[in-house]
Amino acid sequence: MAITLKRQLTNEEKERVLEIHGRTCFATGHTIPDDEPIHFDHIRAFADEGQSELDNIAPMCERHNKAKGALPLEDFRVKLRLQDFFSRGDELTLQHLLEYLKAKDDIDTYGENVLVEEHANQVHVESNVISESYVLYECPLTKWKYFYATLPVAILNSDDARDEVKGLQPRYLIFKKVFEMYRHFQHAPVLQPSIVRVHKGKILVFDGQHKIAALLWTRRRVFECKIYLDVDVRKLNQTNISAHDKFSQT
Repeated sequence: MAITLKRQLTNEEKERVLEIHGRTCFATGHTIPDDEPIHFDHIRAFADEGQSELDNIAPMCERHNKAKGALPLEDFRVKLRLQDFFSRGDELTLQHLLEYLKAKDDIDTYGENVLVEEHANQVHVESNVISESYVLYECPLTKWKYFYATLPVAILNSDDARDEVKGLQPRYLIFKKVFEMYRHFQHAPVLQPSIVRVHKGKILVFDGQHKIAALLWTRRRVFECKIYLDVDVRKLNQTNISAHDKFSQT
């Protein structure tokens, strides 16, 4: 069933909401015909501290108001957009989502080249959107070097296969998982960074793509990452597969 407002809007308040949003359905942005009723509901759920103030109220058409069930408007709108994205194929990764969001003007760019230079126990990352230095660490077992950073989406991409070279991304995105994590991260912190590697001037995500995909829908545009530099790709790939298989959630 549809969520009901904590209080009823007056006619003057309804007119004010329509002045703000127009006679458009918040779920999809389509025009509500003059001969159809307009429904009003919370953008952010009242139960989630969304107030019954006019800046948290938006109009909806009758069909979408019924279809959204108990979801707040914002979550329902994201669900519809995710359904649109996943309708484009069965083997979609973070890269496909980034392409989709760029085409929809939700992000300006992604996957830009970076210059990564080591200086003693530090590493410097340079691009059009970032110029920062970080502490460099070394794995005691493999001797692989890595660092931690919060990186903008403009320099991130998925570690997919390219130019006949196998990528390290082991899975495709799952609709239910992305949507449930999107709702979770509206109220919960991110406990672990996504794991990426630097390869030919690119920063490629191979672990934690669902996390980034979900956070993108919360309008997050920077992401906590653990970044590997030169690695044994075969060993890293085997380790990543094991982490997603027999050692999952351990």
